[in-house]
Amino acid sequence: MRRNEIPEVAADAFAQHFMEDAASDLAGAEAAVRTLGEVRRLGLETHAWELEAHGYTVLPPDQVGPPEFAARVRDVVLACGEKRAGRPLDPDGAALSGLNTPFGQVQMESSLLLEDEVFEQALMNEPTLALITYLLGESCILNHLSAMIKGPGPDHLPLHTDQNQSGGPPPFTAYAQVANATWALTDYTPENGSLCLVPSSHKLCRPPTTREATDLALFQPVIAPAGSVIIWHGNTWHGALRRINRGFRVSLVAYFTRGYLSRFDDLSTKIPSETLARNPPRFAKLVGARGPQGMDFSTIASARAARNNLFA
Repeated sequence: MRRNEIPEVAADAFAQHFMEDAASDLAGAEAAVRTLGEVRRLGLETHAWELEAHGYTVLPPDQVGPPEFAARVRDVVLACGEKRAGRPLDPDGAALSGLNTPFGQVQMESSLLLEDEVFEQALMNEPTLALITYLLGESCILNHLSAMIKGPGPDHLPLHTDQNQSGGPPPFTAYAQVANATWALTDYTPENGSLCLVPSSHKLCRPPTTREATDLALFQPVIAPAGSVIIWHGNTWHGALRRINRGFRVSLVAYFTRGYLSRFDDLSTKIPSETLARNPPRFAKLVGARGPQGMDFSTIASARAARNNLFA
């Protein structure tokens, strides 16, 4: 062979580094089948469509579970709020009216999961988790579980997105990287300081401007009875109206992210073994803990798998 002469080959050949990862694609396809199968099994197809079309959906109480469960969650949230504040919550909500927090007249209590078994049960609620999985995939993790106790006061919560709070700056990806499941533990009405959303705003893939964030004409209040769960895409614009009525609005916020994002509340080394033992394996994956067989779930998802398949 002469110098610089290219040898003949029988067929075209390619280096393997950028070739398709067949195993990853197969795993993603199988996960999609499981995820959509669970949505169908639970009769949640309309809710999945609403997440796609509007960026949010509301699970009514009869789809979430028995009313006594939501009432128990509310009572435990209020007990935790009183314990942590070191004072009773007066029925008029007057003490909360004097609060000036980033959320307005709201007492926020975070890191609730280990406070009571009822929070574990709320986290594992089947319909809620099925729709969160639809948005974020099987490898999603719990970012934090927190309560909001809102009293009467002057402050509206401006429109914003969760995505740029913990998922990354704009422009956003069209698929969700974070998602919120909020339990309405008291009735949601405009006078009670209801959550508000902007339908289909998730498709804009950006947060609202300052002008948009404070334009009350954009606020669409969610009217939902106690026991409902409101689920939304991380890109969806949302805020809340000020509470006019006496008393307080109570909610439990379960906030989820894809597995490659950092967590606000890292529970991976804090979960007692008995807590893992009384819950299904998915619980360990959600909290980033070690499962019963010692499998480390904290790095189960990769950015590449999530990028290639939304259900991975």
